Amino acid sequence: MKKLDFELIVQAIKKLIVLNGIFLLLMSLYRLFFFVYFANFNELKGQYWYVFKAFFLGFRYDLAIIAYINALVSLSILIILFARNLRLFDIWKKVLKIYYTLAYSLLFLIIITDFGFYLYFKNHINILIFGIFEDDTKALFSTIYQSYPIIKAVVGFLVFIILVNFIIRYFVGSIKDEIEGLKPYSTGIKVIFVFCLLAGNFIAARGSFGLFPLGVMDAALSPNEFINKLSLTGVHTLQEALEFRAKEGKEYDLIKEMGYQDNVEQVVLDFLDAGYGDIGKQELQLYLVKKTRKNDAAQKIKPNVIVIMCEGFGTDLARYNSKSFNVLGQLKGHFEKDYLFTNFLSGDIGTIGSIEAVIYNVPKRPQSKAISQSKYAYKEHSSGAAVPYKKAGYDTLFLYGGNANWRNMQSIVPNIGFDAIEGEGAMDPSYPKNQWGVYDEFLFDHIYKKLQQNSARPKFIFAMTTSNHPPYSLPPGYKLLPLDIPGALQKRITGNKNLAMQRFQTYQYTNQKLGEFISRVKNSELGKNTIIAVTGDHNFWDVVDYSTEDSLNHFGVPFYLYIPDSLKPNSVDLNTVGSHVDIMPTLYNLSLSDAQYLSIGNDMLDARVKHIGFNVANLVIAKEAALIYTPANDTASYYSWKSDDKRTLKESKKFYIHETILKHYKAALALSDYLIKHPFKF
Repeated sequence: MKKLDFELIVQAIKKLIVLNGIFLLLMSLYRLFFFVYFANFNELKGQYWYVFKAFFLGFRYDLAIIAYINALVSLSILIILFARNLRLFDIWKKVLKIYYTLAYSLLFLIIITDFGFYLYFKNHINILIFGIFEDDTKALFSTIYQSYPIIKAVVGFLVFIILVNFIIRYFVGSIKDEIEGLKPYSTGIKVIFVFCLLAGNFIAARGSFGLFPLGVMDAALSPNEFINKLSLTGVHTLQEALEFRAKEGKEYDLIKEMGYQDNVEQVVLDFLDAGYGDIGKQELQLYLVKKTRKNDAAQKIKPNVIVIMCEGFGTDLARYNSKSFNVLGQLKGHFEKDYLFTNFLSGDIGTIGSIEAVIYNVPKRPQSKAISQSKYAYKEHSSGAAVPYKKAGYDTLFLYGGNANWRNMQSIVPNIGFDAIEGEGAMDPSYPKNQWGVYDEFLFDHIYKKLQQNSARPKFIFAMTTSNHPPYSLPPGYKLLPLDIPGALQKRITGNKNLAMQRFQTYQYTNQKLGEFISRVKNSELGKNTIIAVTGDHNFWDVVDYSTEDSLNHFGVPFYLYIPDSLKPNSVDLNTVGSHVDIMPTLYNLSLSDAQYLSIGNDMLDARVKHIGFNVANLVIAKEAALIYTPANDTASYYSWKSDDKRTLKESKKFYIHETILKHYKAALALSDYLIKHPFKF
């Protein structure tokens, strides 16, 4: 049998280096396209050295990915080298064509998926990707189909894969089985070759000569958030998401992650800022259960309480509202007459996490599965938003504009104090619908009807809208108000400008119809005994990009309150900071008297409390300062507020206030994990 000569291996390696170099070039070209498509060049002035560094770092990330793909190739070619079997070499080449085609097809599929993910979330693939299978999957794919040229993308991808296959077959097919005039190689040269092949593959995969391999955190090389995202592709962030998902399946322990392993008593002390002391686990509820103020007016009228969470209702766009760019509609008048908190953060960057922050009274736990998708959804939770109202004799109702069993809601809301849940199926069948449910004005109509039913009993209603969601359709007959995009906003728009306009239209539609609903309540007898709270589930990210300094606008949502005259507080500081976990404590104290409740948040109207806002992105804000925490290495970046607007961050040295709010934040997360996993009754 003819033996394989060493020079055949050498020429094979040369061919494969060129082949993989082509794919490395394609990945760099993709990064250039990504940069041109998403970059806001006005914000990048003076930062092009960082851009260059990001491209170079991106090259290292790409090289690491290709090295991982080639690890098996390197090992297998060494096996063939030692076997010196020409037939085995021929089989190896055939298998190599299939392997490379599958590996690079998967790689570019992830990259394209990441591009689509970034279009919507302005971030690379993260743990939210699993929501595709936990959300209303049918509606989600319908949305993707209608909002994006998915057919063209699929056809384009298939054409690209055919090209990939052709390139692979050409280069692998050009590896010869015989070479005339073979060169003799000494044993020493062969040893050096093997060492260089293994070492080169290892170093490239590691991506670094330092103590630690190249990781996702290394991408934070500049003050600009977009530049920091430029180096990465979805491959590394998907790996990180899968790791966190695996942790969830193994009882991800947030108490341990926050530094409180086996010390839940200290969690409570730090959360309450109570110094040091002895707290037994059986006494925890004595420290955690709160009580509303004595409220004779509330006891007398027993007000209805309505909480409306609007899809995609961020504060940022509302700042541009004007007569010519009317995104608030009739809601503007209510914002001006009533109470509006704008230094307010959404609990999550996705809908379900923000809903749960309100209805469970605990913050969305970073890198943790939604409660509704976990085994803890089936336990009774005394922290449930509706529990105090149910105890006080209220009818409690959860309303959703879409399918009532979205995200398993139909199964979980009875465990947090709601008497019932109603979705589109329980509403008037004549109500017009889009892919996600009834249009918002009809959900508001349904709420009004519920308020009128059995009016002798007060009602607590939590409602979630659906209209301001891709594919951004409007109901027949709706007349748009003026929407001439101001220049300042026009400069910030990234991506598809037609898609941005559709977003502005549905944003306006929801606000106009919400304003009409609030007016309807105010102008009726219900206005005397109904509290209305409005917030958003999250801002939207498929229109503009945000820097780290703009984090409050990035994650900001409004918290609006209509309070009947008989219940109005003496004074309110509208500059108070907060987040979704503060909504229910505020409402409890407005509407209930001497009522017990369990919540991580605080009453926004209580001036005695140290108010802190925080969210799943580890942004923590107070009136005086802010920080962004990095749990992976237990570090934080510290900020103060720019004096001109009190909404923009600037880097700062660490002050005592930073230590205070970070301790509270970490304790709040650890305590939330404990309360979800160890619910108790009181």
